[in-house]
Amino acid sequence: MSVPALPLTLIESLERRLVTAVTASTSSFTGTQQVQDWGGEWWEYSVEMAMTKGRDGRRLSAFLTALGGMRGRFLLSDPSIAQPDMTAAPVVVGAGQSGTMLLTGGWAASAPALLCGDFFSLGTGGETRLYQVTADTTADVAGLATLSFVPRLRSAPLSGAVLDVAAPAVALRLTAPVPTRIGRADSYRFSITAREAL
Repeated sequence: MSVPALPLTLIESLERRLVTAVTASTSSFTGTQQVQDWGGEWWEYSVEMAMTKGRDGRRLSAFLTALGGMRGRFLLSDPSIAQPDMTAAPVVVGAGQSGTMLLTGGWAASAPALLCGDFFSLGTGGETRLYQVTADTTADVAGLATLSFVPRLRSAPLSGAVLDVAAPAVALRLTAPVPTRIGRADSYRFSITAREAL
């Protein structure tokens, strides 16, 4: 079953944040803390959709209703991500990789690959995962580059898996039902909260 994509032209503004499963216990006597990292990391989004009218508003309402609340998933190609213009076709090099570093190939030789703050995604459909690069990376003479990023890989990508750097996306799931706010002159407004579909 295909995963629908949220219409980007209707997004007015959004907020993106990486949530980490970290807890802290603070001593009431000394103020010292013990921090526990449970390893979970995921993206959360708050999206304000632009006011739509008539048929467009009803179509967007139907898109959101058809998700069935938390039951459905959708893809978001984050429109706030301005990527560098490149002709590279990067892929994963080597199986069994994990953590927050990934050996990749297919970059222009001896040239910048991705820079700190850039994004890429791996996977397709409901398994599409979004990653943000945390350090500048330059490819070697063979076009290989090791990317450092967050969040950590959820599973080892296959060797040869394609990195989407042109329009990185993430599979999301609504965190609450989306009310349809209907105003005068058949106008519609929507506010969406969603988290990575894991």
